[in-house]
Amino acid sequence: MADRMMHPGTAAPGPTDEQLMQQLQQGQTGALDRLYARYSKSLYAFCHHILRAQDPASAEDLVQDVFVRVIQSAHTFDPLKASFRTWLFRIARNRCLDLIRRHKLIQILPFARQASDKEGPAPEERLPDPGADVEHAVLQDSMTRAVRDCIAALQNEEERQAFLLYYLGDKVYREIAKIMSKSTSTARNRVQAAQDKVRRCLERKGVRPE
Repeated sequence: MADRMMHPGTAAPGPTDEQLMQQLQQGQTGALDRLYARYSKSLYAFCHHILRAQDPASAEDLVQDVFVRVIQSAHTFDPLKASFRTWLFRIARNRCLDLIRRHKLIQILPFARQASDKEGPAPEERLPDPGADVEHAVLQDSMTRAVRDCIAALQNEEERQAFLLYYLGDKVYREIAKIMSKSTSTARNRVQAAQDKVRRCLERKGVRPE
């Protein structure tokens, strides 16, 4: 009996994303609130930067729209085909692209990083060490402006999207590939190409991450 008792002060693990989606499919709308709490910040950061919106409300409105679509499309979610996070960011990316095509938004906004709630990927799925200096730069508050400007300078939209997905998620190329409807090798190439360009841009600005 004692073995099954929780240690005092230890919180019970919450339901997984997929379990919450199952609840939502069963009509339990409270599950959406928990999913929103887990992902609204990272979705905002992603949309905020991809859209290059002049008004932050554009990204805020898009996050709301994405979750409306989660409700509308909940019945189509299949955990055997993709994780909830992959499914969610694919919806967000498609909505961003729709708005970009419609409004031609061009202004970059500050980059923000939101840690993932999930466990980390297998070591072989992470980016090799040579890219670590770019990650270190992204995480340094004092370098935010320089990093923002260098991300803005990325001319290839797919490279910028892959770069942002890498830092906003679990850094798993397989997931980035699914979100962008590309092969895993293409996703890896997009991330590494963007990192190389950001690194060179930072060096031109005199920023040399340790």
